[in-house]
Amino acid sequence: MRLPEALADDKRERLLEELRVADNEACSFERLFEERLGRYAPDEYSGFRKLNTRRLFNVILFFCVDGQLKTKLNKLLFYADFKHFKENTISITGARYCHLQYGPVPDNYDYYFAELERARLLDVREEAFGGYTGFECITRDKPDLTIFGESELVSLVEIKDYFKDFGSARIMEFSHEEAGYVSTKEGEPISYLHAQNLRI
Repeated sequence: MRLPEALADDKRERLLEELRVADNEACSFERLFEERLGRYAPDEYSGFRKLNTRRLFNVILFFCVDGQLKTKLNKLLFYADFKHFKENTISITGARYCHLQYGPVPDNYDYYFAELERARLLDVREEAFGGYTGFECITRDKPDLTIFGESELVSLVEIKDYFKDFGSARIMEFSHEEAGYVSTKEGEPISYLHAQNLRI
């Protein structure tokens, strides 16, 4: 793209840089994901909040500071969002959760982990644990907690503390008893309205 020669060199360079930045932001994963896969309006399946990948990514990083197995991590995300909804009538991230074999998980969760790994914010490593293998997620950069309100930070800390001694199998079994999980089938979305019966 050529700019009119009437622009001074410094102004032309500054404008070109602004255009490059705007183009990169417009094509960022977060923007594309929210525009393409997060097109749903805030409703009972998103905790009455529009999907906010920046919030979701930082919640993931928060739970992975000391390392976290992916199976347990997905349950921590579910409990953080649903507990906050139970107490404040709005989710933290706007993520939708669905019923899968190993418990509730954020819809399209693999995209989130792949992007965080691509952006070098998260390491995901396959680890052997006794008779099975799992994927451990470890934060490479500090989460930005300034984007959360006080009630959201309280929910995050309480969930992390409540489940600190739970392994993946135990939290999975625990989540299988939740009303939202029991009342749905494989692949179905879980309404945040079930949060009123959350076991914690």
